[in-house]
Amino acid sequence: MRKTFCGVLLVAAMGALAVSCNNNTSSSSPQAGQGSVSGVVTDATSSSPLAGVAVSAQPLGAGATSATTGADGKYAFTFTIDSASSVQLAFRLSGYRDTSIVVPLRSGQITQLNVAMTRRSQITGGGSGIAQTIAFVGANPQEIRVKGVGQIETSYLTWEVRDSLGLPIDLSHAIQLTFTISNGPGGGEFLSPSVVTTNSNGQAIMTLGSGIRAGVVAVTATGTVATGTVTTAPVRIVIDAGFPDQTHFTFGAPVYNWPILDQFGVHNPVSVLVGDRWSNPVAPGTAVYFSSTAGVMEAKVFTDADGQGTASLVSGNPTPFGTHAAPVNGGRPFGNGYHYITAKTVGQSGSLDVSTTVTDSILVLWSGVSIISNFAPLTFNIPNGGSQTFNFTVADELAHPLSSGTTISVLASIPPPPDPTAPQNVVIVTFGLNGGLTLTDLLLPGPGTTQFSCRLSDGNTGLVDSLGTRTTLTVFVNGPNGQATFTIDGLVH
Repeated sequence: MRKTFCGVLLVAAMGALAVSCNNNTSSSSPQAGQGSVSGVVTDATSSSPLAGVAVSAQPLGAGATSATTGADGKYAFTFTIDSASSVQLAFRLSGYRDTSIVVPLRSGQITQLNVAMTRRSQITGGGSGIAQTIAFVGANPQEIRVKGVGQIETSYLTWEVRDSLGLPIDLSHAIQLTFTISNGPGGGEFLSPSVVTTNSNGQAIMTLGSGIRAGVVAVTATGTVATGTVTTAPVRIVIDAGFPDQTHFTFGAPVYNWPILDQFGVHNPVSVLVGDRWSNPVAPGTAVYFSSTAGVMEAKVFTDADGQGTASLVSGNPTPFGTHAAPVNGGRPFGNGYHYITAKTVGQSGSLDVSTTVTDSILVLWSGVSIISNFAPLTFNIPNGGSQTFNFTVADELAHPLSSGTTISVLASIPPPPDPTAPQNVVIVTFGLNGGLTLTDLLLPGPGTTQFSCRLSDGNTGLVDSLGTRTTLTVFVNGPNGQATFTIDGLVH
């Protein structure tokens, strides 16, 4: 969707104007690649059209052109432009205060600008005093984009020098202002010109051009006035980043195994990081849209100043089964329990006028309740000094890994002897670290994710226990998917 923008900066004091944007498609509208500005110049007191007003137009990056209003006070200009540009208009008529205005131009559109000029005698009584202070009038626009994305890259900054009564100085008291960038992102941003002499309205107009990095640019103005050299407080202009770039588009989640297969209404966050082709975060408020084949997905988020945004998938219908599950891909056993979430936004291709989709997908798993299965062997008879290895599966009902933070512990115990002073057998469990381990964020089944083994050993070879000591071996699972236990017993000699 193409947005219509209309903005204006009045850079002459005590003037009045009205601006509107015309988007009709009548035969009078300019063609694509052209932008027009037109209007009527009137007397601010009587509202009568003013004839003989000299109107000059200075478009960005092109030569100036001029026209003179007729009896109806009308003027009009048409320029060949790219998708976006600006033009500075100056209105001059003897006996009236000069008026300077910067307006945007849009391809195929007319900007309607009506100007009411004020008689000079009503403002100054004939002249001004010497320069005393420097004031910042404004910037148009307040935010610009990084270079090379087809958006506005230049902001017009207007400063005004005033006398002791607060009136703009006239030409006879003109001074030079020097402009500097006191802070910025360092991506090649520039000022042009850097030194300007104030005009008949006491004003100096200069431009700030963006570079290839986003950030805040601080501009100061310095001039010599009656009280000495004065430097203004920094004026800050924001350089926003460009369009999303596929190479700098990141989509992910804190974890990908969600213990929600049997739950409803659980929120699970996913996040995006969106940058432009220069590695800058995209402009705040860039929309990223989400879709999911299972559950209910928050439709969109708007990026923050760091180019980041977070949305949530809420567990519910449809669950990731059948057509809503991720298909088997390249031999990987996805299927039921797995599904994809997609994030996308709009970027631009190499041609600045051609949009493209920037997108990425992530695979997530809905895991269910904890189950211990396939334990083998189911009993044991370990000789003196011997050991036995056991294999078992810890997974959910779909044989998928349990979620991150799940702990698996293996414990062995023997009953206390009837005589506390009698020799006692000892059993040793070898599993994980000190008999336990904690699962990380796992998606696929296999050894170390759903398939495990432990070893039970006789730990007292000096004791000859011909009858054997009754020993219990227990596997205990605890975590976000719930608890599960499995116990067998046997003899250790």
